[in-house]
Amino acid sequence: MQSGSKLDKPHLTVMGESTSAGGEFGRVRILGQAVVQGRLVCERLRVMGEMEANGDVSADEASIMGQMTCRANLLISRLDVKGMLVCDGHLSVGELKTAGEVKVRGNCEADRALIRGAMTVDGLFSADEARIRLHGDCRAREMGMGRLAVELPRYPWGAEMRRHGTLEVDVIEADEVHLVHTKARVVRAKVVRLGPGCAIECVEYSDAYEAHPSARVGRVTAAGVAE
Repeated sequence: MQSGSKLDKPHLTVMGESTSAGGEFGRVRILGQAVVQGRLVCERLRVMGEMEANGDVSADEASIMGQMTCRANLLISRLDVKGMLVCDGHLSVGELKTAGEVKVRGNCEADRALIRGAMTVDGLFSADEARIRLHGDCRAREMGMGRLAVELPRYPWGAEMRRHGTLEVDVIEADEVHLVHTKARVVRAKVVRLGPGCAIECVEYSDAYEAHPSARVGRVTAAGVAE
């Protein structure tokens, strides 16, 4: 473990196996295996090895290319996950990008989210704007969104991939939703557009509703009047 200082804020680098008490740092890099016992506050966090945090973690920017487990809460302005992230508490993010696997035991809150891997949220997943490309399976108990778009993954030349995941959620509440290959009990939004592969028990909308012929919908309610 190496540390340095810049403007009285030390840096932390773990290259082998080490345990840290936590604290405030400028840059934190985990190249080996690290256990952080207390609260960790830093400007930049990069995990290329394995990290276990037993306290809250706050960062302006975080990149997870290895594996990180947080036993408490995560508060990060910009988070990019290309490896695996497990959060036993709540995850609060300004900008969330994932191409790996994310598991959140509590709630997940983001201003903007781009999900291109597998994601599980045991609680509420909320965002002003979220785009989910179904490279893997995504699950949440509830979703509260401004705008939600669920899409099939695509090849670089534009063709849709034949193998893809599904989104499974109990309740979706949003201003606008565009869904494909989504299973939900309730979808409630101003604008609802359902593409192929959707299976929705109940849709409630106020402004607009469209459904692909292959979408399976149990009940549709427009402005309080069942169709």
